[in-house]
Amino acid sequence: MKKGIQAKLWDGKQFRNGWLTYSKGVIERVSFNRPSPSRAATLHNLKDKCMLPGFVDTLLHGFAGVDCGAGTPARLHKMTVKLARTGVTTTLAGLYPATNKQLIQAAKNWDKWASIKGARTRVAGWHVEGPFVSREMSGALPKTGMRKPSIKAAQQFIDACGGWLMMTTLAPELDGALEASEVLRRNNVIPSVGHSRATALQCEMLRANGKIAVTHLGNRMLPMTARELGPIGLAMCGGIDYVAVIPDMVHVSADTLSMWANTAKLKSRLMACSDNLSHAGTRAKKFQSGGQTLSRSGSVAINSQGNLGGTLDPLPELLLRAHRDGALSLQQVVSMGCQVAGDMLGDCGRLKAGRRADFVEYNESKKNIGQVWCKGRKV
Repeated sequence: MKKGIQAKLWDGKQFRNGWLTYSKGVIERVSFNRPSPSRAATLHNLKDKCMLPGFVDTLLHGFAGVDCGAGTPARLHKMTVKLARTGVTTTLAGLYPATNKQLIQAAKNWDKWASIKGARTRVAGWHVEGPFVSREMSGALPKTGMRKPSIKAAQQFIDACGGWLMMTTLAPELDGALEASEVLRRNNVIPSVGHSRATALQCEMLRANGKIAVTHLGNRMLPMTARELGPIGLAMCGGIDYVAVIPDMVHVSADTLSMWANTAKLKSRLMACSDNLSHAGTRAKKFQSGGQTLSRSGSVAINSQGNLGGTLDPLPELLLRAHRDGALSLQQVVSMGCQVAGDMLGDCGRLKAGRRADFVEYNESKKNIGQVWCKGRKV
């Protein structure tokens, strides 16, 4: 039985001829030497195909017409099968602010999803975009599930998520936010700054007792000015551990995206999130999402006032489009789309021993994704 591949493997900076083996969906060994005849017999020879790590999306609200917070187990399975074909092999399921009752039901659906077998995108946990966020900076988020942060509210929120919560968007400036963040950390949940009017100092206070993230840099937060760094300036100075950005060149311009990807103290912390909505990956021109009627406008969705509501193309396509347009190098695409988020989760995003056997074929001439493998199984 073949339990490995021989191909051009991404070594972190470039493609090199090599091979890797895996067992039970985990990479055991990676080598850039010629395999022995006996070793070669155990490998799928992919010849000159170029292989990247699977992409890791830190905020995805849905795909293929399925909403992460409201989908049934069968529809969530459909979503993760179709998502895997795009090259996204790990994601954090994005949920909108919701009542605890709604979160409990969503957790039950995801528990049942987890028992369904098949090659598909792995959902490592949830990223709830709220509920402890600023109402005045809520943007397209539904306000019904938002609440004031407190120790009690944080624990009830965590309990309602049934073990799925891994990251939550939080506004550090809110009264009770720092106390709530300590409850989050005790439960291994990463606070992520977003939908907030926090200053740089308020973000630093949140980081004083543990690592923090940014949900989508540059969107629904204070701008950087001569007198206030805000979250953007703090991130550019290396003051935030994990910094997600929507790389569609609409939420953030191509020039800004390129600048951040080349900022010395930020680039090793910068990761990409799609902010995909439920109808991403479909041909729908108008649909309901997060309680709003939205319309497609290129790669993004807008509401009736023309405000941005999220994206509609999968993460690999957003990043590779930025590469094709010259905003990002391939090395930056892989760093932002695979490695940084994979390091945050600790078990994916790199072709190295101990990481998940998730990899995707990269077509160098077309600069797009071909075949996809999840845990060593072709999708």
